[in-house]
Parts: sequence; structure tokens; C-alpha cells
Amino acid sequence: MHSGKRRSWGGWRTSARAGLMTAPFLIAALGLLIKVPPEVQFFSGGPLVAWNSLCLAVLAPYVAIAFVGMGALLVHRLDEGNDLDAADLLVLQFFGGAALCVLIGVCLGAAGLLFPWITIPFLTGIIAWHLARPSRGRWMPSTAAEWLLVGLIGLSAVVLLLVKGVVLDATRGDIPQLYLPLLADLQNRHTLWLDSEQPKLFWFLLGRGHGADMLLVSFGGPTAHQILSVVYLLSIAALVHRMAVRLTTGWILPGCAALIAMWSSFIGLETGRFHYETGAFLLFVCWAGPLYATTKARVIFRALVPTVMSIAIMVPQAAIIATAFLMAGAGAGWFAHGPRGIVRPLGVAAIGLGTAALSLLVNQIYLGIAEVNPIGVFMPLINVERFRQISSLELMVYVNNAQGIKYAGFSMRDIVAAFGRLREVLWSLFFGTNFWTYPAFIVACAALLRVRRPQGNGPFVVGLALCLLAVISLITLTSHGSLERMLAFRSVATPLIAISIIVPLADLFRRRQLQLRLVSLPSAMVTIGLAALVATVVARSQGEITRVRMQGALAFVTGRIGLVGTSPSFDDLDPRRCREVSSHVPADWHILPVNSALRFLPTCAESPLLPSGRVVDTLHPVFLPDYGDVLLGPAPISIAALRRHNVNAFYIEGDRLDFWAHGQSPLFDSDSMPRNLDVLHVGADYILLTWKGLGAPISDEQVAAITALRNRSRVTGPGKDYWDGIATLAAWRSRQDSTEK
Repeated sequence: MHSGKRRSWGGWRTSARAGLMTAPFLIAALGLLIKVPPEVQFFSGGPLVAWNSLCLAVLAPYVAIAFVGMGALLVHRLDEGNDLDAADLLVLQFFGGAALCVLIGVCLGAAGLLFPWITIPFLTGIIAWHLARPSRGRWMPSTAAEWLLVGLIGLSAVVLLLVKGVVLDATRGDIPQLYLPLLADLQNRHTLWLDSEQPKLFWFLLGRGHGADMLLVSFGGPTAHQILSVVYLLSIAALVHRMAVRLTTGWILPGCAALIAMWSSFIGLETGRFHYETGAFLLFVCWAGPLYATTKARVIFRALVPTVMSIAIMVPQAAIIATAFLMAGAGAGWFAHGPRGIVRPLGVAAIGLGTAALSLLVNQIYLGIAEVNPIGVFMPLINVERFRQISSLELMVYVNNAQGIKYAGFSMRDIVAAFGRLREVLWSLFFGTNFWTYPAFIVACAALLRVRRPQGNGPFVVGLALCLLAVISLITLTSHGSLERMLAFRSVATPLIAISIIVPLADLFRRRQLQLRLVSLPSAMVTIGLAALVATVVARSQGEITRVRMQGALAFVTGRIGLVGTSPSFDDLDPRRCREVSSHVPADWHILPVNSALRFLPTCAESPLLPSGRVVDTLHPVFLPDYGDVLLGPAPISIAALRRHNVNAFYIEGDRLDFWAHGQSPLFDSDSMPRNLDVLHVGADYILLTWKGLGAPISDEQVAAITALRNRSRVTGPGKDYWDGIATLAAWRSRQDSTEK
């Protein structure tokens, strides 16, 4: 009887402790429901900004706990007789749980149930349940070197969370134009489906599968997505650690590899994008696929399957990359177990490809097109009638041919270009910026450490090498920037290649009796110091973490300033320009940016400081039904289409060569402007035009300056690709007209 009471009392104490540990998450989640007005967030700062920043920071560790808790439902113990350890189990739980959250978030979004009163209790329950579970023991540092390494990794995590998580991480226009409004729309409408009154095709295609973001954004707002990105960045470092463990003995090199990975090229990518999530999932497949094929740990299957399904829903095309990694795993399985070793990983690949096919089928039925990239694959199957209700074929052709994306073909020119690109890929992998740090690190580690290659991991290493070969091949075959951002292979491959060289080199030094013995300072401390040096040098080359940016971030999170001033990037993405330009235009007019497609347009098209649609968007313009007429003219047809949609003001910024589609319309030819346009306002470095008779006459000097800019943009800068896109669209439309006749 007393024993039963003691168990009850112990259970109550455990539950109470779990409740107390969960309380900060609940307080932070509820605190994030208090919205910060855009003017306060951007310009003034204050207590509300400081509170919001604190809540976001508190959210980060609980996201990881929620994922591990969800994953514990799938993977709660290791199989008998396999070579996985507790850290491997934790990684499996994290990614299995993250994938489950993705699938649950998608289901809630599809049902229109992304409400805080659903998502907050759901996540709170998972966190409380996991924290109430019996502890299986925790590893604690025991030596000064271990404390140093853990401290450096912890400090790195805090810095990254501050600068790239809590504070808006936007250095390019995609974040304010695409990601932030997309996430705000998810929070406001509680569903992933299109708004029937203002359908935004690219918002749906980009966000439809990111269910974990949906769960967090439903109560945390768009910036909560950045917190999730930082968590995934840390998970990538954890994966690098688990890969390194199978390349070498001891704890020093795996920890150093994780530290270097945290500060490598991946931090050059804005956390406001979705690429961290997809990249982390793909890297998990790169680790778990060969491991599943070469070991007896069948428990990996439970985490691997939901992961490949999530990848296929988020980015169906990425299922092909996951399949390539699983095929590499199958090759390693053959190496380890013969022909029977290929069955398991290929079975998982089939599940991923099947999910991708289902995802594409849903898109085909709902949108009229399965996907928009690469457009040549999906255009022949398009349901034109349905698609025209949502978007424009002319827009699709232009966008897909104006981004400078090139794929390897079979002509001799394409083959030569592919070899040139392969040389660039390999050069950037082995001899990137400040590459001298890696040879110094490799030689020093080999001279200081007594490390060996673990026994029995040869098949896994083969699978990992095949995965790296697949990545290099994929990046060689296309210049698609999104693919490189998603894979960020240098972040992972470079420290792993360094370890692969260190181990045999250390063995050579040992046999030749060339290894150093330090008397006053342990070898581990020196090695960790060298790794920190490498990480610092590599991070500085990215230009992401600077003293100015750190100072701005600290000032913002303490409420002393708004976002403007936290980062030099706001010199290009300054939202004050949006309000200034808008103040010179009548309230019911739409403003069409003629150029500045990389600065003014993305900053202001979806700015919360302006009414929706005030500045015409790149991907969802108000004149979507007449897109081809506006771009290709002639001028009278362009004018009629624009005036029909109340587009009456035109923004042109001095010395900007990024003339997107709108700026290439015949309306802005040198002979058309004096006949059809007047000057509405002249700013410090921009001019606003309007229709003839509504402003002051445009001068010959102003026409000449605009014409000179357009002519320069045809041959240099990003505008060159934009003009190539318009030429492709004109040729496509000509073929369409010929076919109809």
C-alpha cells in the first residue's frame, strides 16, 4: 500500500515538474498572439517588440522538444543487436517527429483548422507528455575540452538564434515579397487553399506542404518560421556530427565538424526561406538511407518513411533527390549484404515517389497544372481552362525563362558547359573562400590526434560517398539556385572530407612517429581551438555575422530600435521608400514598378505598410488576364489593359538595370513615352510617370535617361536574363497564334 502511494506521489511530482517546464512554452505561445503593429516593428521598437522577441527566443528549444516528443511515438527504443546509440535515436526521433508535424500541419491546413486554439494545445500536450516521460540519462561534459566544445556550440546556437531567428533575416527581396506575405496569409485565413477572390498561385505552390511552419505560424506569426529554420540549421549540424562519428573514433573530430558546419556556407542563406527545412530533411535521408541499408536497425524505417513523404509534399521535385540518396543507400546495401541489401532503401524510395505523384495529381486537379518548374515537363498536360482562372500562361512562360536557369542537354555545347560547371562545383567544394584554413586544420589535427577509422562502417562510408557524388552531379546538371540553396553541400561535405583525410594522415604520422605531444596544453583543446578558428574564418567570408549586425540585433530585441537599422540589408530593402512613393500617388491608383525588380518592387509589393495591391506584384499582378498584352503590346493595347485595371502610376529608379517584364513593354520605348506619358513626381533618385494629361510633360533628357537604362539592362546585370525571357515569351506567343490560325 505504501509502495502504491509512493508511486502515486512520484507520478504526481513528475507531472507537476513537466507542467512547470512546459509553462514557458505556453506563455510564449500566448504572448505571440499579441500582434506588433508594422510601424512599431519597423521603425520605433519598444516594449512590445522586446516582448515579442523574448517569446520567439523561448519558442526555439520547445520546437525541438515537440519534434522529439512526436518522434518518440514512432521511434521509442532501439532494436536489439544494432550499432545505433542514444544520440542516433535522438536524431531519428527529431526528424520522425518533424515529419509527423509536417503531415499533421498539412492536414489541418487542408481542413481550414489552423487556429491557435487547436495548434497551441496540440503542441503543449506533446511537449508536456514528452517532458513527463522517464529520463533515459543525459550526457554531461566531463573534461575541460568537452566543456569548451559544448560551450562554443551553445554560444553559436544563441548567436544564430538572435541574428537569424528573432530578427528579420532578409538580404534579398524574396523574403518580403513572397515568404512573409505567404505566411501571414496562412495565419489570417487558417487554410492552405487559394483565396477565391485573389488567388496567389505561387503562394500555394511554395507553402502548401510546409505543415510544421503552419503549426507555428498559426499563433507565432511569419517570423516564427525563422525560429524553425534555425532549429533545422542546428539539426543539420547534428547530422554532420552523426556522419562524422562513423568516419573516425573519439569525440573531438565529430564535435569540431558540427561546429564548422554551423558556421559554413549554409548561414549565407536567409532563414526566411523554406530551404533549411527541405535541406535538413534531405540530409537526414542522406544519413539514414545508407544507415538503414547497411545496418540491422529496422527502426530507422519508422522515421525515414514519414520524412520522404513530407519531402514529396513540400517539394515534389525533391523526391527525386531523396530517391537518388536512397539509391546510393541501395548501392551501399549491395556492398554490405549483396543483392538483398538493395530492397529496403528502394522500397522507401518507392513510397516517396508515390507520395510525390499523389501530390502532383492534387495540383493537377486543383490548379490545372501539376507544377511549374520545369515548365517544359508539365505544360503539355495543363488544363488551360482551369489554370486561366488562377494565373496566366504568358506569366508562366515568362517567369520560367527569365530566371537564368539552365539545364544540361545533349549537344556538344551543353556537354562542354556541364564540364565547366563541374569544375566550378569541385573548385568551390575543395578550394572555396579562405580554403587555406582546411589544409592547416587537417595537418594540425593529424599531427595532434590519435584517431582511427571505426571498424565495420565501410558500407556506410560507401553510401555517403555515393550521396555526395549524386549531389555534385545534380548541381552540375542545372544552374537552379534553389537546388544549391536547398542542398548547401559545402556545409556538409567540406568538414566530412576533412575528417576523411585526417584519419589516414594521422595513421601515417603515427607510423612515421611524426605526431606531436603537447606538454602544457591537451591536444583536444588545441584541436577545438583550431576548429573554432576555421569556423570563424568561414563565417566571416559569408558576411552574415558582423559586429554591426550583432549590435543592431541586440538593440532590436531589447526594444531600443525597430527593424530598420538592425542590418545593412535595409539600405536596399528600406520600407520607408514604399510610403514615400505612395504618398505622391492618388489612393485608388496602382503603382507599376518599371525597374528596381530586386529592390523597390519586392520590398513594397506586399508591404504591410501599404494597402494590398497598391504596388503591382511580380508574380500576381492585377492585370493577370491581360499579361501578354501588357508585356508585348503594341502600346495602345498595353495602355488599354493597364487603364482597365487602374494601373496609372509608373515607378522608375535611377541607375537600376533590373527591368522585369513590365519594364520591357513597348509603352516605355523612347518614341512611346513622350506621346503617352507625363511626369507625376520626381524624387531624389526616382521618377513617377502617369498617363498623358495627368501630369507635367516628360522632357527629352528624362526620356533619354530612361532609354539608356533600358538599353544597358539588355546586355548586363540581371536585366539580361529578363530580356531573354521576353524574347522567349514573344516566340511562344507567336507559335500559339500560328497554331490557332
